[in-house]
Amino acid sequence: MSTPALAHLERLRLAELRQALAHLPPRARVLELGAGTGWQARELAARGFAVEALDVPESLYAAARVFPVLEYDGRHLPYPAGSFDAVFSSNVLEHVAHLEELLAELVRVLVPGGRAVHVLPTPAWRLWTSLAQGPHVLRLVWRRATRARASAPNSPATGAAPAARRGARLALLFPERHGERGGAWSELYLFSARAWRPLFERAGFRLLRCEPNGLFYTGHALLGARLALGARGILARGLGSACRIWVLEVVRAP
Repeated sequence: MSTPALAHLERLRLAELRQALAHLPPRARVLELGAGTGWQARELAARGFAVEALDVPESLYAAARVFPVLEYDGRHLPYPAGSFDAVFSSNVLEHVAHLEELLAELVRVLVPGGRAVHVLPTPAWRLWTSLAQGPHVLRLVWRRATRARASAPNSPATGAAPAARRGARLALLFPERHGERGGAWSELYLFSARAWRPLFERAGFRLLRCEPNGLFYTGHALLGARLALGARGILARGLGSACRIWVLEVVRAP
């Protein structure tokens, strides 16, 4: 069953998927990596693509799947060489622990000249997500304190507000990392084009395009669905896009 948070995420992902569609060969055999609920795989299939969807067993979205998703070990793709015309992923590669090994596997399962289209977070997303950590923590602590007061209306005050302020200050200094490598502050570099491009090229890909998705959002969704896509587009012009669309082509056989 879809939750408001999941529906909001799907709205953003649909906008990004529409950008990615322009770079996928028509009616191609597509592998979606890190498919989550399978929602984007289902959208691709509805548009005439032959889709296979993969994710790891510990996916947070496994219980909400809407499309057949095959589980794998996160390293070895269970397909013969040259099985696909294109690979698509959305906010996935930064979470891969054995990234170079998996990129080599993507080259292997793609046909010569095959496409890879990846949606990846930007340094702007990392910066604004880090800055939004404090308000996010305050919101969580406020909700917890409100629930505690509602469940025990006659109990004395617990000092939740000072605790919330201390937690928010620490969160500003030590926000959680998003991906598998480095920390929150080093991700300002690790999510940059300068860091991603050599990884792709060493694996055997050639960069065709790298374009911003034109949407502003953070990892904490503080405004959620209340902020329309048009407004997010305007904010992206000044604050930076949350993601880039990477379009790659296989130029070297594994």
